[in-house]
Order: sequence, then C-alpha cells, then structure tokens
Amino acid sequence: MAYYCSFKPSLLLLLFFIATSQAKDDSITHLHFFLHENDNRPNATAITVVNSTTSDPGGFGSIGIFDDEIREGSSVDSKLIGRAQGMAPEVSLSEMAWLVLIDFVFTDGEYNGSSLMVVGRATIGRPVERSIIGGTGKFRMARGYTINKLLSSAPAGRFIAEYDAYIVH
Repeated sequence: MAYYCSFKPSLLLLLFFIATSQAKDDSITHLHFFLHENDNRPNATAITVVNSTTSDPGGFGSIGIFDDEIREGSSVDSKLIGRAQGMAPEVSLSEMAWLVLIDFVFTDGEYNGSSLMVVGRATIGRPVERSIIGGTGKFRMARGYTINKLLSSAPAGRFIAEYDAYIVH
C-alpha cells in the first residue's frame, strides 16, 4: 500500500514566513574581551583537580577547573567585567588538547547578569574557535562562536587570552 502526502501551498508559505520572521528578530553582538588566568598559589584562578596517570604532568586524562577574570583589556588593572568559569579535561593522546566548557558570566556593564556558555576544543600555539551553545539574560537562546588567541604566558603561571565572541540572540 502506498502513502501519499501533500502539503497545501498556504501551509508551506506559513512555515516559510515563521522561519524567516524569526531570523529577522535575531540580534548579532560582537564582544571583545580578555581572559586573565593565574596558576600561581595562593591566589590561583585555575587548578588541576585530577592528575593524569601518564608520566607527563598534566597529560591525557587530567582535569582542570578555573574561575578566571574577564577584563576589558590585556592589562591586569583594566576593568573587571566578569568571570570565566569552567573545566578543561585533557583529551588527546597525541598532542596537548582540551575539551573546554566555559560559562562567561558578565558582572558589569551592559551585559551585567547575562552569561554565555561556550564549548569546544583548545590547543596551544594557534587561534582557537569554539561554539556558543546558549546563554542567559540578554543572551538567552544564544548561538554563535568565539575565537581566542593566547597573548602571553609571562610571568610564569599567568596567562592572558584575547577573545572575540560573535553572538546571535
């Protein structure tokens, strides 16, 4: 027995209208900020909570947790605008690579009280692109991507990364 399904042209037109009208309501926001991480105790913002069983310190299987600062600039005295909170298990047997889950929580300025959830792979030595998979506040239902690059890792144990976030919300 064969089944036949037909759509009326008016139903197809209605579905097309709904799909295109949603896209017109979306806003696109570009944010530029700097993540500041400190691995030095006693004021560390990132720590390893699970050590690898491999011979390399911090190798495959290790898990780090962080609560880093988000600042307007690369200087440590630039304005604090939020926190980058998350975790990063090292996931590659062949290179230094992490699966990073970050919640960018904004605590000052226009986006105070809003957050962005970002997930993706990170490696060392080249710009990293990750997916924005959600958000809260002004970024509710967010999607998009971030690109970041490591600016410095000196003095030892301090890292500064520059971020560009392209957000559809």
